[in-house]
Amino acid sequence: AQTFKGVIINSTTKQAVSQITLVKEDNSFFTTTNDNGEVVLPNELLNKKLIIDDYEYVYSEKTFNTTENFTWELTPNSETLEEIVIYENASDFLLQIINNSIKSFSKNTKLESFYKENYIENNQVASFAEGIVDFYINNKIDMVAKQTRVKDIHPVEEFNRTVIGAPKELVENSMRFSILTDLIKDKKNYDILVTAKKVGEQTIHTCYINPKEKSKKRFLRKVNFTYNEEKKLILALDYVLDPEKKQYNTTINFIIAKLKVEDILFKSKYIASNNLYYPSYVKATRKAMINSKLAKLKNVTINNESYFYALRVDKTNELPKPERIYTRENLYGSGDIYNRDFWKDPEIINLSE
Repeated sequence: AQTFKGVIINSTTKQAVSQITLVKEDNSFFTTTNDNGEVVLPNELLNKKLIIDDYEYVYSEKTFNTTENFTWELTPNSETLEEIVIYENASDFLLQIINNSIKSFSKNTKLESFYKENYIENNQVASFAEGIVDFYINNKIDMVAKQTRVKDIHPVEEFNRTVIGAPKELVENSMRFSILTDLIKDKKNYDILVTAKKVGEQTIHTCYINPKEKSKKRFLRKVNFTYNEEKKLILALDYVLDPEKKQYNTTINFIIAKLKVEDILFKSKYIASNNLYYPSYVKATRKAMINSKLAKLKNVTINNESYFYALRVDKTNELPKPERIYTRENLYGSGDIYNRDFWKDPEIINLSE
């Protein structure tokens, strides 16, 4: 009950602003809006200055002195038209952006996050696993699951859960950019286009990576990522399987099964402040068809998504004890381990997608 709610909207379109981060002035608290632009704030933030600093919108700050529901309108930054940018060697320069981003991620950092896995059948969530987890970011990434729960709404094929991927893998994909690096280097199958536009006081660059017209390689992707050229930091990344090239996505044959991948989506967004750089939101979706005589599966659809929102970032030299490090393939394997209804926490209650 000790909370108040609000929604962040675009002042021009009146549409909700999703996945944008509110930060307390002293950086001791931050939260990210959900798909509907909603946030729930603890009463302890009353009379404290909150800041939204995102390149797409004019810098904004507010101090709330009442627990009434609020609407926070953001003014979009003025934008110029995108102009094509010609680099002497675009691939080499983009790889510099990627490498600098990887090096710039805050080290000796503990990223407290809300993490969730949704298992979808018949176009609805049939089962999910969720939790509050800590990702320790150093030369490698370790994870500790502090609070977890599993809820089965409908029966789910067990194989459905085996392809979700480990939580740590989602973080690594958002911070290592291995797929992005591979596509930039694959000049045989991909074309690269870079554009720039003035957004407020910043110049924002966007790189578009698209399959070549004649390419017939399996699992060709359409990619775009936004970066700050001056700081050489990636600000957002988005890719999907190219819908026009899906006929080349042939079946993968395993010993006990055949898997046909129908779709892969990945989206990430980053906070780049003066002294911190980290992913604030990451989501991956996988859809496939599985057949297995041994497992008695025929045309079983696998449709899973996993995502996390960063809740808190702490600089620390602390490392988790080896016995606490989470090593299971997915969060579902953790089961119910919680001592409070963490999913009702103010900063979490609206984050279930």
